[in-house]
Amino acid sequence: MNKQSLILAFLLGLVLLSCGKKKKIVKQASISNITKGLDLSKLIQPVPFHSVLKDPNNYVWGASMVEGEDQKYHIYYSTWPKSEGFGGWLDHSVIAHAIADAPEGPYKHKEVILKGFSKGHWNEQSAHNPHIKKFGNKYYLYFISHVNEDFGKGSKKENHRWGQRIGVAVADDPNGPWAVSKSPLIEYQEGKGAEGYMVNPSVCQKPDGSFLMIFKTRSNTPELKDRMIQCMATSLSPDGPFTIAENPILTDKEAEDPFLWFQDKMYYAILDDQRGLYTGSHGLALFISEDGENWQAAETPNVMEPKITWEDGTVSELKYLERPQVWFNKEGKPAMLFCAAQFKKTESDVNLSFNVHIPIKTN
Repeated sequence: MNKQSLILAFLLGLVLLSCGKKKKIVKQASISNITKGLDLSKLIQPVPFHSVLKDPNNYVWGASMVEGEDQKYHIYYSTWPKSEGFGGWLDHSVIAHAIADAPEGPYKHKEVILKGFSKGHWNEQSAHNPHIKKFGNKYYLYFISHVNEDFGKGSKKENHRWGQRIGVAVADDPNGPWAVSKSPLIEYQEGKGAEGYMVNPSVCQKPDGSFLMIFKTRSNTPELKDRMIQCMATSLSPDGPFTIAENPILTDKEAEDPFLWFQDKMYYAILDDQRGLYTGSHGLALFISEDGENWQAAETPNVMEPKITWEDGTVSELKYLERPQVWFNKEGKPAMLFCAAQFKKTESDVNLSFNVHIPIKTN
């Protein structure tokens, strides 16, 4: 190679190196700009006193809402008798339906729509943690249930937990009737990231028209054995079958119960940072991803701490603020955050949990 060729090769190498660096910087700037533009902590608004779903005789937990063609707002929520205690959700939870004229409520109970189907069914006992989505002209109500089998876990409670799976009920109308899946949407898949119970799904549609699910699970991998992890699964249809990704996500630290959505060319998820490992304090945390597979905490991850600021300015400290579910307005903006909650201080003999509907500023 002559001297002139060497010089040209050297210059070409510098150009290629420069382009590579420039591309990387642009990518990072893109994430940063989008993240800065979605600081949910600054959008959380005071809560009207009527934006609470509670029952004096029952615990109320996770709830998810959708607007119907009837211009009504339909919420689906977990509930079980206070006589069973707070831990009674595992075996006694049902999913109920309530309706309101406004997204913030108040919601009026209509009926119980899902419960255990008894022996011989995958959803033998209970129905819990609903997640409602409308895809096309149908409504998909994702939920969890379990079978009573011996998984070798040493106690009835742990065997029931290990038997938890994800199902879906489908309807043409928020008022039903609902057709319930005859089998779980996801079962064990050899070599995949999920090997324990599979619960608390959130589903969104990808730009290519397929569907992405994130759900909580356990792994038998030694380094992750005692840690709650999240797994992804994909499907060509919102009612499955779903294929689990080989590797779990967000395994370096614990967080749970994701709510997933796609907005402005990015995937977002709100999780319960129960131990403050991502935000530094117990609360809800925001995560981002460009492809739905590789996730990181947002630049401003804090969404809100476990406390409610009411419309009169008073503040209630919470023991729990979990099961985040977001409702989007007609412009596609996050407009209402639904969370399961329980007061930190017991104000009566039985401190019943409830669902709180937290307005999000949209303008």
